[in-house]
Amino acid sequence: MIPIYIFHLGNQPYFQKCVEINSKYNHVYVIGDDSNASCSKNNPSVTHIHIHSFTGDAVKEINRMIMCFENYSTSRDLYELNCFLRMFYLKELIKRTNIPTFFHVDSDCVVFESLENIPFTSSIQYSLQKFYQVKNPFHMVGCIHNALLNLDFCNKFIQLCFDIYENKSKKHLIMPKVSWHKSYNISGGICDMTLYYLLQSEKIIEVSDTNHIIVVNGEECTFDHQISGSYGYLGENTYKMKNKIKQIEIRNNKIYFVNNENKFIRALSIHFQGSNKKLMENLDFHNLSKETNWMMNFSNKTPS
Repeated sequence: MIPIYIFHLGNQPYFQKCVEINSKYNHVYVIGDDSNASCSKNNPSVTHIHIHSFTGDAVKEINRMIMCFENYSTSRDLYELNCFLRMFYLKELIKRTNIPTFFHVDSDCVVFESLENIPFTSSIQYSLQKFYQVKNPFHMVGCIHNALLNLDFCNKFIQLCFDIYENKSKKHLIMPKVSWHKSYNISGGICDMTLYYLLQSEKIIEVSDTNHIIVVNGEECTFDHQISGSYGYLGENTYKMKNKIKQIEIRNNKIYFVNNENKFIRALSIHFQGSNKKLMENLDFHNLSKETNWMMNFSNKTPS
């Protein structure tokens, strides 16, 4: 079994939809708070674990990170810190459950297939935007919005955190990017995605790219980087866009992206990043067809 792991504080409608759809084919573990504890009520495919239920070494490592963390981003301190801490909690979840591998999803991302059916090519897989990095060496991005992760990944990510923020032995890896953002007054900066990039660029771990095509039951499939971008396995303009999101086709109750060669690539997931969370709230995955209200909403109510 490969369960889905979601770290989320709050109980917004998009989060509720995220849990509902992700639990259709996979067991979901939510590390959350009081507000979303009810997400496991009447749903045996969901396990809720309160963020304050962790003790011992887990709390010690988390507190170490809180104490040494410096925010080199234009985003809020607490937001950035919590993004880092997700992997600290995943490490303890793996140890607590004795389940070796989890599939992490952001709370605005949904998976449309049993993970047991997917022939993963390596033990660690997440999105790497290598085509962008060639154009801009400071585009240091690895994304775990849908990612296959294990204990080795967690341990090496956490060690890299301490090597950058606590003992500073690898702080030099982020400073050119910090200087670039400051010099040109560019928003963003250093975040957890920077470290996911560094883990593979520094060859600390081996990572397979979830943007690549994977064949499931004879169909070419992919995990979505983000619904509002055309990026994919062929680079920056892999997929056709419509109304500022990927062009969507629904066949036999399955969702497909259309690439720029007019090939249909089945979506194993969709990442409803940013304002597109509103589209996610309308999704009824139990009744997909071209005539569903969701499809109408998807076409007509895409945020500008």
